[in-house]
Amino acid sequence: MLQGVLFLLLNACCGLSALAPPSPFIEVSLQTGVFRGEITPNGTDRFRGIPFALPPVGNLRFKAPVPITKRSNTVQDALAFSDACPQPPNPAMLGADVGEDCLHLNVWRPHGVKAGDSLPVLLWFPGGAYTVNAASNPQYDPTGIIQRSLKIGKPIVFVSANYRLNTFGFLASASVPAEDLNMGLHDERLAMQFVQDNIASFGGDPKKVTIWGQSAGAGSVEAHFLYPTKKRLFRAGIADSSVGPFKNSPDAATFDKPGKPFDRLLQLTGCNAAAEKVGCLQKVPFDTLLNISNAMVTATLNHQLWQPAVGPPGSIVPERASKVIASGNFLHLPYIGGTNLNEGTFFTTTLRKLGLSGDAETEAFKAFINGLVIDNSTLTSDVIDKLVSFYPANDPSLGAPFNTGDSLFDRAAAWYTDQNFLAVRRSFFQRASSLQPMFAYHFAEFIPGNDIAAGVTHQSELELIFGPVPAVAAVENPLSTMMRDFYINLVNDLNPGPGWPAYTLESPQVLQLTRDNVTIISDNWNVEQTTFMSSERVLNEFQK
Repeated sequence: MLQGVLFLLLNACCGLSALAPPSPFIEVSLQTGVFRGEITPNGTDRFRGIPFALPPVGNLRFKAPVPITKRSNTVQDALAFSDACPQPPNPAMLGADVGEDCLHLNVWRPHGVKAGDSLPVLLWFPGGAYTVNAASNPQYDPTGIIQRSLKIGKPIVFVSANYRLNTFGFLASASVPAEDLNMGLHDERLAMQFVQDNIASFGGDPKKVTIWGQSAGAGSVEAHFLYPTKKRLFRAGIADSSVGPFKNSPDAATFDKPGKPFDRLLQLTGCNAAAEKVGCLQKVPFDTLLNISNAMVTATLNHQLWQPAVGPPGSIVPERASKVIASGNFLHLPYIGGTNLNEGTFFTTTLRKLGLSGDAETEAFKAFINGLVIDNSTLTSDVIDKLVSFYPANDPSLGAPFNTGDSLFDRAAAWYTDQNFLAVRRSFFQRASSLQPMFAYHFAEFIPGNDIAAGVTHQSELELIFGPVPAVAAVENPLSTMMRDFYINLVNDLNPGPGWPAYTLESPQVLQLTRDNVTIISDNWNVEQTTFMSSERVLNEFQK
């Protein structure tokens, strides 16, 4: 107490401002106002919870996001994450409460960076099946990435953004106006536009933005390549385990059919008799709508209640992705994309240890495939039978070297990996590699401490990229550093580096990422399966 009093007296009488402790806060002036962030002890400036759109509430619920046009005259705190967008609660994963006013983004930069420094920018969209997750997830702390970028002399600014999910972000129906369909993708577009308009104030360069995501976040990245705006919002993309960009994407009117999500939602909210059905849903109290939506999500296999939908002209997704890819009419920009060895184990846990065999096992496998499509009336028995034949019972190669011996689980996981990740990655690379620099990877590293039955499962690579690597897996630190360098290099140089050659049709090379054997391999495994899955007939049946 005495020291504090002496400091105040000395400062008042003698002007000893040099003795003042450094402020833990820092301010930045944006088009929407002045925001107060914080200087962290680890050498970064952090600004959290900056709104990039008007709150999507009331008559803005289920609408494309509206930009903020009025500048605030007061300094606003950007010291904590905003609410995560509406979804089932999961405090450990979300790192924030859940609320409808969720369209906010977060910015990290190296301390000392100022407006005009023009650093390249990495913009992150989290995954979660277009259903769950948020930018506030503690796993997505970019401190290690920024520190590494400084160490190798290639500093970057990092941005992460929320977007609306599930019922609130992907409500689909013929009743939803074309310009509002897939509002979650519109949210991402507006976040990218906000970065264009404001990132220079943080010391970033709006002409040097790379967008990055994993799973549905990677699907979002791919979607913005396939369905771009007229104005260029980024210059490169990174897609970890893209779902291609959607697992299936039926026409919006499909969701209106009896028993489909929009029809069920109307019944549960009492809006089925309303003349203006979307207008009625806008008036449902938030807690009521959230509880109904959450119950519908959790009752759905893998929580996949909604998927981005194909709409009429004027919608952000006016035709299926496979047709856009075949046309070649998409952005031709540098792109990193890849898959993990055992992606499917993350999504097939409901089939573990069921103790089925023979015909019962095969029927359960078929039912699982049918249950993952919004409208499985498009699937034919001969296509399903062909898929099942690719993954026979008790095949020890399925999931190898992590085959569990649980035949149904191993079969379904192997199919899921190929159908929803490998096939769609391969088909995009085969079409796009003649048009733009494409860099493919295959992540095959089992991280000590993870579940051996899950193998090299979905999203396990993020542990190495974001870090910090846990002590039990300290042996992974060199691979972690290498992977960070690849991504930082792409953000800075539009190329991951000389150790990673571009993928071409003449030389379809993939970088295998394992601790002791980072090497180039040929893109030649499970080709018969993925070729069938990428055939026009199968794509049409799965509405990809």
